[in-house]
Amino acid sequence: MSKSTSEYTMLFKPLLAAGTLVVAFGVVCIWIGTSVVSPKEDGEGFKIIGIRFLIGGIVSITLAFIAKYFMLIKYLLKQISYKGRSGRDKFSDWHKP
Repeated sequence: MSKSTSEYTMLFKPLLAAGTLVVAFGVVCIWIGTSVVSPKEDGEGFKIIGIRFLIGGIVSITLAFIAKYFMLIKYLLKQISYKGRSGRDKFSDWHKP
């Protein structure tokens, strides 16, 4: 089952919006953990949660851009693999006795 280009680009805005919100929430959690909460032990949990949200948001934003430019990435990977394959064939033919 093949997806069209428009189906991939439809995923861009929702993934980007979700990633932005998750990154913002992660930053707020880290800020709360470092400056708002008085005892250091209580703030560590907020920092850990904030870092996890930052990583999740960055992954979501990365997936959004991969979905948007999927056809271009697929084309470039195909070109790289084609050049690599053609280069090996020429080299192996050259060294045949």
